[in-house]
Amino acid sequence: MTIALNRPHRHDLAVTTTSATTPEQRRREGATRDLAVRHLQGVSTLLAQRDDLRGVHAFADVVEESVRWSA
Repeated sequence: MTIALNRPHRHDLAVTTTSATTPEQRRREGATRDLAVRHLQGVSTLLAQRDDLRGVHAFADVVEESVRWSA
């Protein structure tokens, strides 16, 4: 017996940039990406400098590991 689940695939959830976007929308998307990168780098730098903070917030540990493995 096969059960089909109506779940979207992860590829369906991806937001694609089309030529229909305005320059202002592209600028905002770029600014959002830049801000996210700065936050990720900040978390990674902070945890590198302060070992006592490791394990305090699980998501921060995951972010730091992800940044380290993506380098």
